[in-house]
Amino acid sequence: MAELGHYFEVNVSEDKMMATIIQFNDLKEDDRVTEGEIKQFLREQGVVHGLVEAEIEKLVNGAPSLHVTRVIANGDAPINGTDAFLETVQFQKKIRDVDSNQPIDVKDLLTIPEVKQGEMVGRKVPATAGTNGKNVLGAEIEAKPGKDFKLRPGKNTRVDEEGLRLYALVHGQMSINQNVIHVYPVYEVKGDLDLKTGNISFIGNVNIQGNVPAGFEVKAKGDIRVNGTVESATLEAEGSIFVGAGIVGQGKGKIIAKGNLHTTFINQGNVEVEGDIEVAQSILHSNCTAGGRILCIKGKGNIAGGSISAGASIHAKEIGNTMQTKTLLFVGARQKWLDRESELKQQVNQGDKEMAKLSTLLKAIVAKEEQAGLTASERVQKLRVRNAMKVLAESLDTAKEELVALKEKLNINEHGLVLADQALHQNVEIHFGKYRRRILSKHEYVRVALLNSEITLSPQ
Repeated sequence: MAELGHYFEVNVSEDKMMATIIQFNDLKEDDRVTEGEIKQFLREQGVVHGLVEAEIEKLVNGAPSLHVTRVIANGDAPINGTDAFLETVQFQKKIRDVDSNQPIDVKDLLTIPEVKQGEMVGRKVPATAGTNGKNVLGAEIEAKPGKDFKLRPGKNTRVDEEGLRLYALVHGQMSINQNVIHVYPVYEVKGDLDLKTGNISFIGNVNIQGNVPAGFEVKAKGDIRVNGTVESATLEAEGSIFVGAGIVGQGKGKIIAKGNLHTTFINQGNVEVEGDIEVAQSILHSNCTAGGRILCIKGKGNIAGGSISAGASIHAKEIGNTMQTKTLLFVGARQKWLDRESELKQQVNQGDKEMAKLSTLLKAIVAKEEQAGLTASERVQKLRVRNAMKVLAESLDTAKEELVALKEKLNINEHGLVLADQALHQNVEIHFGKYRRRILSKHEYVRVALLNSEITLSPQ
């Protein structure tokens, strides 16, 4: 039997997920190796998992391999669990269109069928634990379990006893905001907004079949859907806003949403949303701010002029233009998120202190009840303390979930991106926080990111 250490060297990668073998001396004629000997040699080097049988066979058959590095073992990477998510039971195609990364057809988003009282409108799909991996040394690598969330009722919905399903309490239309489904009554305008209709302020969804002329205001607790054009008007929604024919702002008016904005084009508009802005054609000479992404990748897909700000990424076919129109791009965390994070931390800290006080008080009441019984007023106090603890626990859970989501958002924004699928033109100015770079020449198919405190351009 050959002493394989005289002929072969095994190296294990730093992450222990791969092992290589290299032959540095020719074997003697009477020193042929067997499969068992090679595997035993690998075991002596600690390599016991993920052996590549085809490479072992080549070594056994004496294939020319002097000074050739061969991958002799590969580890199995862990498969992380999937996060829990809210699946809409009704009208799944429409909702997936809203949330999809694919280019949008705004017309598909304008009509949401109504739901009936008592219908199930959504269900929570639980998180999964994932599958552990194993490195080449045989050590198990723990998978990261998916993140969970507590299913909460929205406006006019209720959660079942298992905490997995949502049901509508009224007739109306759905509005989805993160992991919450609301069902709102609907206010419908058959044509254009006019003096007869006046401004609208409604507790539910607002559907306008025609246009919204300059100077009008539409406010909704749910979503706003406009089939036609929005001129220099003010639209404000606690849900999302959908505009079929586009926004012609003339530098006036404002579009504000806690959810997303979906439209065909924005020209001289003022837009501020907490979610994403998805535009089918163009964003021209506009001031647009999105907490998430700004997408303009269908049709012409160009962004030119104005100031465009996104928390996570800006993605268009063409950014700037051949006339070198000054275009400002801002990517990264917004101050209001940092302020909200600080506010939530303070809220959670105070809530935890208050919960501790209530818990101490309840223990004292229960101890007295066990020893000497309670008076009528003390029994009432006990109920009030328990109710207060229940309400406070709900409030704390909500604040902690929002804080986790906000921290993830802030973390994502450390790795923000600007993507130009076709062209990034001269005189575009890109900001990542305090870092700034002005584009001095045209670039094609480019990806812009902040790396090691420097704004870098690289091919997509």
